[in-house]
Amino acid sequence: MSEQNVPVEEQVSVDTLKAELTNKNEQYVFQLERALKAAGFEGAQIEKELAFMLPQIIEHQKSGVTARQLFGTVTERVHAIVDGPAKDPDAKSPDWQIALDGGLLVGGLFALVTGVMLMLNPDSGSQPMGLLTLIINFIAGAFVMLAISKNAPKFDNPKGQRGYIRYLVVSTVAMVAWLLLVVASQSFIPNAINLVMSYEWYLLIGAAALAAKFYLKKKLNIVGSVM
Repeated sequence: MSEQNVPVEEQVSVDTLKAELTNKNEQYVFQLERALKAAGFEGAQIEKELAFMLPQIIEHQKSGVTARQLFGTVTERVHAIVDGPAKDPDAKSPDWQIALDGGLLVGGLFALVTGVMLMLNPDSGSQPMGLLTLIINFIAGAFVMLAISKNAPKFDNPKGQRGYIRYLVVSTVAMVAWLLLVVASQSFIPNAINLVMSYEWYLLIGAAALAAKFYLKKKLNIVGSVM
């Protein structure tokens, strides 16, 4: 969109505001406009950004604060406009991503352990984890890891408000419920549908789950997971 398409009211407003700038701030705005044009911004986009910035610059210049002090260097301001608001580094990822990450982690580890046990003790009398139980373990593990993550202690809070007791209670209840669910599924689901596979399949499923966990964690930039 060209400058000619900018509403007249906005053009007049921006031009009027520019007239109130100090020489130093006027130079800053001039350089910013030139840098934004070089970055590919069109006239209407630049006018919109200036309409946001100029009232703040004028207000702060009354107390001696320059545009550079307020918005950073021209280069920094252009980067901020192009990239958008900075993300909070402590912000956690959506719940479904944390659950997915946790489910793949614990499900993959259990699958690997089951595969290794079957490989080393193929004639063991213990009943290995069946396929349905393995699937249940992935799903239940996802919810458990999500619960642990959402109730993790907040170490930056004042002493007594960090949530250690809540974390301990939630973690314990979640893990006990998880264990009971897995044991119950193994005990009550008929072997005819809760199939036991050869150790190669468990190892393959476990390795694939862990590989997917680390790939998705990097791909989605998952923040806030247990591991």
